Amino acid sequence: MSTTNKSLSKQLAELDEIVAWFEQDDFEIEAAIAKFEAGSKLAEAIKAELATLENKITVLKDKFDSE
Repeated sequence: MSTTNKSLSKQLAELDEIVAWFEQDDFEIEAAIAKFEAGSKLAEAIKAELATLENKITVLKDKFDSE
């Protein structure tokens, strides 16, 4: 599933799962590389979504302040 179709909370939960996976004591390097790549893509998607939300909040705040 594309990260653009997931809610921000689901993306954050998925990233938490990836981080927790890395906290285990034993894992294979090949799996770690794949998890790291997935986590990096997910982090970028989250960052973009947060930037969009920040812009929306700024617009709403400016609109509210001007009224």
